[in-house]
Amino acid sequence: MRVVFLSTNQTRGGAAIAANRYFDAYCSVGGNAVYAPGSVQKPGPGIVSLRHSWPIRKLVKYLLKQERRKTLKLKIPNEGYWSAPVNSRFRSPKIRKLNPDLVCLNWINDDFLSIDEIGRFKVPVVWVFHDLWAVTGGCHYPGSCSGFYQSCGNCPKLKYPGENDWSRQIWRKKYEAWNHLDMTILCPSNWMAREVKKSRLFGDKRIEVCPYSIETEIFKPMDSEAFREELGIRPHQKVLLFGAVNSMHDTRKGAHLLVEALEKLDGRIDPDELVFMVFGAKESPALEKVPYRIINLGFVSEKEDLARYYAASTAFVLPSLEDNLPNTVLESLSCGTPVVAFDIGGISDMIDHGDNGLLVKRVDTSLLADALETLVKMPADRYGTMQKASRKKIEDHFSREVVGQKLKEIFSSVVSE
Repeated sequence: MRVVFLSTNQTRGGAAIAANRYFDAYCSVGGNAVYAPGSVQKPGPGIVSLRHSWPIRKLVKYLLKQERRKTLKLKIPNEGYWSAPVNSRFRSPKIRKLNPDLVCLNWINDDFLSIDEIGRFKVPVVWVFHDLWAVTGGCHYPGSCSGFYQSCGNCPKLKYPGENDWSRQIWRKKYEAWNHLDMTILCPSNWMAREVKKSRLFGDKRIEVCPYSIETEIFKPMDSEAFREELGIRPHQKVLLFGAVNSMHDTRKGAHLLVEALEKLDGRIDPDELVFMVFGAKESPALEKVPYRIINLGFVSEKEDLARYYAASTAFVLPSLEDNLPNTVLESLSCGTPVVAFDIGGISDMIDHGDNGLLVKRVDTSLLADALETLVKMPADRYGTMQKASRKKIEDHFSREVVGQKLKEIFSSVVSE
């Protein structure tokens, strides 16, 4: 059985990193597969580029620009990412030449596949839902909106909502293109599976849950004393780490809430006792409000460097308002670093409250501040137990071998049906 993993990007962005990890996990248990992104950043075994020639790239870029112009015209600014790929991307012939027995779709927006092209596969499809775009009328994360349970319309993210607005039109196009497909939905988290089950578009499809994997040989506990010294972190200081792509400017990532929580710790934790470290962020005025020393790492491209930052930290903080199964939480836990997060999305699939981290039961910055203070002031013996539990959670449920075997079982059962 030959599986073709499809993704817009190879390594850029959380969904692409997760897709690459699925591919690695499946191959690690003997799976026959290729990973075919729209562009390749790191060539390697089984990596096949689906990059277009220059004239076609120019045409697709023009068509994508038209779609984005319409998005700017119709969508309320700063209401999250929106995709409306109604124009052809011309990749179907390239994909057919790879002779797949099964196609594993990942994040395929922007210039990769159109709605109609997704509906033209003649082989079984397993679609990994890294977000909820496939079930909505355009948004990737709907927030509190439940319009996708039916057929969208009256979209709160549009400037001109109505019964037959743009979201309803895109939803209908998806329904007409995909309703007939032999498709299995693969959800990285139980939260995602529950949301998809409620949707009209895919609620009647086969839905499986399989988490992302992690490179446990890279993201691992390590002695960080010398590295902390390089960063100017003194032995007695605790470090809170936060990071994501565009970490300080994406409202969904909750950086503003974390800054507010850190402000509330002023007077409760001495400034000499705590350091705030952030990656994936450009300079931001919001950081100036943090009453503790800040180490802004910028964009960190190498996994080995990222692992060292996790290992050097006391805790990783995830203040996201909506999320699936963030790679950052897996990476932190794999390094033996507990996590503090709001109990949203798929976070509770990874964090067992009080065991390998702390879950804040509702989005409240006072409660988040309390949880951060609890972890920073935690007795050393209890904290050491939490570190060990963090690593064990990954080894038991998110290792390459565990995830690869699960994928192999799902793919084999789909093809044999």
